[in-house]
Amino acid sequence: MNKLLINSGVLCAAILGLTSYVGAAPVYLNNTNISVAVGSGTSPGSFNNTFSGGNTIEKVIDAPSATATEFHNQNTHIWFTADNIGGGLELLFDFGQEYDINTLHFWNYTSESYDVDNINFTFFNSSNTQVGTLGVQPALGSSPGILAQDIVLAAPLNVQFVTAFLTGDNRQVDFQNLGFTAEVSTPRPNPVPEPGLVSLLALGLLGMLVGGRSRLL
Repeated sequence: MNKLLINSGVLCAAILGLTSYVGAAPVYLNNTNISVAVGSGTSPGSFNNTFSGGNTIEKVIDAPSATATEFHNQNTHIWFTADNIGGGLELLFDFGQEYDINTLHFWNYTSESYDVDNINFTFFNSSNTQVGTLGVQPALGSSPGILAQDIVLAAPLNVQFVTAFLTGDNRQVDFQNLGFTAEVSTPRPNPVPEPGLVSLLALGLLGMLVGGRSRLL
């Protein structure tokens, strides 16, 4: 009887341990948990209002959430003009730790005259080893309130550093904000089991209980 109780207790603990894990909740990455800087790959050009009014480049990641509405004014948007066609603004992001990225959120300008037409991303892990690249052609922003375009990424994994090179077909790079949704890249010690595995474990426990009862009768 004691052996039966011990075995069934171990099996119950195994089932509970396997089913208790809940996947990590997605995290929105903005100026509260990541940093951004202008990269040395930025082309010669004019930063216009980018750093005006005491604002720094961090205003590019200050949207409070992926669903926030941005309004275009001289204090909120980023505006860079390259000297030559093909030139652009390079931004360097540091996440502070590795994340598995799943969505890019981008608040573009509302007119073809100044909007961002292309963004080329390069992703690096914590060792600065390249783990992926991506080219994006963002849509125009909505008006008057600019909402983020949500672009599902091909799940770059274990990313800590991101280089983004933004260009406009007419040398203009004008946009409101940029952010990412991701999950922390950490081992899952108790992954959620397949439903079939849970069923088999439950049946095994039931069989042990029934078998133990029949031996006791």
